[in-house]
Amino acid sequence: MVELDALQALDGLQWLGSGEEAGKRFGVSQSTVSRHCAKALRVFDLTLERRHGEWDLFGDHTYLDLERSVHQRARWLGHRPLRLEATYWSAPVIGPGLPAEWILGRSNIVGIQRNFQLLQDRVVDGWIAGLPDLPTSAHPDLAAIALTRMPVFFTCAPGHPLLDRDSLTYAEIAEFPTLALPAGSYPLVEAALKRIGLWTNEVRMRRYRRDLWEGQCEDRLVIGYGTPLSMQASGDRLCRLPLDLPFESGDALVVHRDFLEHPRLVELLSHLEGRFRALALACPEVTTCRRQTREQVPCYAHSA
Repeated sequence: MVELDALQALDGLQWLGSGEEAGKRFGVSQSTVSRHCAKALRVFDLTLERRHGEWDLFGDHTYLDLERSVHQRARWLGHRPLRLEATYWSAPVIGPGLPAEWILGRSNIVGIQRNFQLLQDRVVDGWIAGLPDLPTSAHPDLAAIALTRMPVFFTCAPGHPLLDRDSLTYAEIAEFPTLALPAGSYPLVEAALKRIGLWTNEVRMRRYRRDLWEGQCEDRLVIGYGTPLSMQASGDRLCRLPLDLPFESGDALVVHRDFLEHPRLVELLSHLEGRFRALALACPEVTTCRRQTREQVPCYAHSA
């Protein structure tokens, strides 16, 4: 077995993206993270390489996977803090008052693939994901618990010519470039928007940066997308257009099925539901969901 500190350093680097961020979360120096990470790599005979801005492991993961399973159970037993990821728009809501046994990540990972990988590899213990792109039958070991639902709408910069319209159609929106993330980042969202001629102006962003997303809309004709929470998180620099997208968004907690009945998960859910209920009182467009666990939280997309 590898020491808790050594595997924690390796996991932290993959999860958080840098030794500095891992050190902040785990209360150690960056050099300590580097030293422990190197030890873990030697034990498992693996190499670590940075690709597309993320740290990926190369080699036989068999023993590492077994060890990560043991270490995750140790975290659920209270030997180390549990690890929670979130979207950039949900983190400001759920962060205050987070139970002490949970630590929140940087909440800047774009797309579902990396987050699913971190959950399945047991590097992360929970993720506040955005609807409609949630686990499917391709991820049988993961479960999603719906927390909120909310509309998705189009956004633009102040002074955009479409702001003069009282109503809009998808065809009118499609006359302008529309923001798009790397292919496969959010497959259901991508497919829904492509069906109506949108998702055209790609932003090559793997970790969320406001200047590379909302910033693309602030001083030009590009059309973006927003929700009540994302507008708050970005500082309300953009304007809302009078047309919703053909699907709903929202929040769901995704975890390994192994821990669905764990008391620490129940405590976390109580905190999350309380925070979102308070938000819904202030923002009527946000609807809270009755607690339920399903094979897959339904996709609320409909045809345009």
